[in-house]
Amino acid sequence: YVEDNKHDALVFKNLVKDIRSSLEEKYSKKEIKDVIDMFLKIENDSSFWRLTLDSIAIFATLDECIIYNLKKPITTLAVVADSFHIKPLIKYFQFQQKYQLLNIDGKSFQIFEGDGYNLENVELDNSIPKTMEEILGLDYTDSYLTRGSYSGVTKSVFHGHGGRKEEAEIDLEKFFRQVDSIVYENISKLSKLPMILLAPSIYHSLFLEISNNVYLEKNPISGTFESLGQAQIKKHIESHIRELFNIKINKLIEQYNQLRSSEKSSDQLIEIVSAAVDGRIEVIFIQENKIIPGKIDLITKKIKSKDLAHPEVDDILDDLAQITLEKSGQVFILKKEDMPTESGVAAIYRY
Repeated sequence: YVEDNKHDALVFKNLVKDIRSSLEEKYSKKEIKDVIDMFLKIENDSSFWRLTLDSIAIFATLDECIIYNLKKPITTLAVVADSFHIKPLIKYFQFQQKYQLLNIDGKSFQIFEGDGYNLENVELDNSIPKTMEEILGLDYTDSYLTRGSYSGVTKSVFHGHGGRKEEAEIDLEKFFRQVDSIVYENISKLSKLPMILLAPSIYHSLFLEISNNVYLEKNPISGTFESLGQAQIKKHIESHIRELFNIKINKLIEQYNQLRSSEKSSDQLIEIVSAAVDGRIEVIFIQENKIIPGKIDLITKKIKSKDLAHPEVDDILDDLAQITLEKSGQVFILKKEDMPTESGVAAIYRY
């Protein structure tokens, strides 16, 4: 298998050694044999490593093993604890926002659906018209422009009201209005997902002007699916999703700063732990790659500091993320330079 995958297998082998060392601090070799054997089976499975992508995340207990094959690199880390370490996975999935793509070339349209990593064609019902001719029907210019030839004239002559260019522009506007209505009623109204326009740049201003689709984003992509190809489109989409994510984070950080004076936000770890246990956290920002070893006592709402190598000890920040998610709060993993504070954690409270 490819060299990158060989390297991944070697990295995994070293992580298994770390896991074994951590478990042996509390358990006998006999007690940990089953779980270690499970990891060794993965380590020695060459067919598995041939199919891995940019990274993997493995969550294992004595009863089950869950493997995520990921399309972006994540931090190399092995943690043995009484709960799963999920911060890297939260960071990965926070950019996997679902969206829809309206591909329109002036004569027909298509809908695609994807996230930060995948993009698939949406099969529309056969009853839904998809081309300009199907959508406009008898209103289509070609249906009321007639062709004829006269003595001495070898080319076809068009009969109709107005010039051909003017009629084509009228058709285009009618087509766009109908497409916008069809897409909203049959797609956006049901999915409620952001819709991104993919069309030649000459169509952007007209379509955005006539659109009544509240889910249509205002930053279209220039080109068509056929001209750009899926790989290039996915790059555009990834950039667009990150831009939307950054706008959302900036608004939340602004809210965080505004609430500091009213004590409805905080960057004090002890305060945030207590608020998390009480279910008072609406939003929590956690610094990427920062680890604070220890455990949260859910009864006393206090922190118990311990060595991360201990097999029952995880990262306090990771525990905060899990508690917040369990109580329907939002968790964002940010780079150090993007955090609103230097403490490694910050939260907005519900009350």
